[in-house]
Amino acid sequence: MVMMRLTWVAVLLVATGCGSAGQASKEHVDPDTAGRATVGACAADSPEVTGARTIASVDLDGDGTSDKVSLTAAGGECGNTLFAKLPDGYVFIALEDNAPPVRSGYAVSPPGTDRQLLVTRSDHPRGGYQLRVYATAPDQLAELEHDGEALFPFVATDVEEHPASIDCADGGIVVTEAVPHQPAGVVAAWDVQRTTYTLKDGKVTAGPTDEVADNVLPRQLGGKYPDLVRHAAFQSCRVPA
Repeated sequence: MVMMRLTWVAVLLVATGCGSAGQASKEHVDPDTAGRATVGACAADSPEVTGARTIASVDLDGDGTSDKVSLTAAGGECGNTLFAKLPDGYVFIALEDNAPPVRSGYAVSPPGTDRQLLVTRSDHPRGGYQLRVYATAPDQLAELEHDGEALFPFVATDVEEHPASIDCADGGIVVTEAVPHQPAGVVAAWDVQRTTYTLKDGKVTAGPTDEVADNVLPRQLGGKYPDLVRHAAFQSCRVPA
């Protein structure tokens, strides 16, 4: 009987000890970071975030008020991070370190949607530029992509390798592009194709690709489809700065 009481005492002591250790580990919180908003790996009040460059004002959440979109400088814990402060907190996305730097941005407003989109332009040091489109997804800033690629192709300013234009569509985005005519003939020619992307929850879904024109000669392309040659971007829905 004495042995049984001793055993129960030992069990209670072990249980009490384990409970105390678990409670201590849960309460061990760094007071310097508790309750602080973050942008990537940096606190929202850090110099990297507060000193970030503003590139555009965009109504990302559809509340009728423009949100300031900023970009942190390269390097450091949260370098090259695109972010915005919304009423419910920060949304952000870390950009690739080896990508051409973002030089500017602007807002576009597709019809049939209550939220604006962010468009950024990255200039390549050897010429050319890349446009990328971003939207708010649940608790984050997300790039709109198709098959892991930007919606709009890289624009090389020294060669006419991919004539294309991008604009808003009802509830989404439409991309029109000239692609080499298939099958290839004696004379090089273009086929003009158009794809409409439906926007929902920070993602796009591609609809069917329609052929607009077939076998367009290079000398005719500029006259019939000047927007493709000029790489026109969001002419119908760009929001004035």
